Amino acid sequence: MSIHNSQTMFEATNLPVSILMRTVVLLPVFLFAASVAGAQQPVLVDGGWLEKRLQDPKVAVVHVAGSRPEYDAGHVPGARYLPYSAISQSSEGLNTQLPPLAGIDSIVESLGISDGQHVVLYGQPLQAARAFVTMERAGMAGSVSVLNGGIDQWREAGRAISRDPVTVAKGSFTARQADNVVDASWITQTLPKSGFALLDARVAEFYQGLNAGSTARPGRIPGARSVPFSSLTGELTTMREPGKIRRLFEQAGVAKGDTVVTYCHIGMQASLLYLAARSQGFPARIYDGSFEDWAKRSELPVEKGVKP
Repeated sequence: MSIHNSQTMFEATNLPVSILMRTVVLLPVFLFAASVAGAQQPVLVDGGWLEKRLQDPKVAVVHVAGSRPEYDAGHVPGARYLPYSAISQSSEGLNTQLPPLAGIDSIVESLGISDGQHVVLYGQPLQAARAFVTMERAGMAGSVSVLNGGIDQWREAGRAISRDPVTVAKGSFTARQADNVVDASWITQTLPKSGFALLDARVAEFYQGLNAGSTARPGRIPGARSVPFSSLTGELTTMREPGKIRRLFEQAGVAKGDTVVTYCHIGMQASLLYLAARSQGFPARIYDGSFEDWAKRSELPVEKGVKP
């Protein structure tokens, strides 16, 4: 409400005008504070950013690792352990698929995470990115981040390392299914429309169809552009500078406002490309079955060769 119209409000209440005037003057401050509190968190954070927030009860740090010894060898103080196997499953003959929503809900709660907390993930880049996709799948977009460079960068900067196990009480989390995961049917029906950019995260020999790998046929999904996952990270497994990532997307024909759709062999490399897209502010989706699923469907076409 503007100050210009406030006199009418004053006359319609029994409160003193002086109190109401102070309320109107302070209201923008309260609204600003609320907007900051509810602001979306950055997709990528650095060690300095996290170090300042380690004691914040609203921040939950999660170490994603392939085995417990990786975590026990040293982790960010207070970080909870998430075994990568908990967020990877086989389904309908496909490897490395996301858990169902109820499974993600249980995983998040087992980490002591509740609604309203901000989660910071780190680990081997593909695994951390996969955990990021998993949590965004459960409606956590805007409240989940990845520590850029992970434990390697954290150590390199001389920050404290803990080897103490972390125990937490079960959290209370409400999973809300997001629309960030797509399938072959969605690809065939949606991608011919404008406003979508399909990106292949595999390296060139697979993208060009020179090597089938473990898939039923070599090649790529028609219309896909190449942004190899290996081009996204630099030294100490940190993501490349935002400007370089942006140029990679521009070179692949991604336009401002596009929704980026990523795929790879089975979804792992595509998760890192998804993370990169989100860090650039693009809406993103991931084809979880990826080319393993596409290639086994003989009715679906594939392309080969160098794309012009």
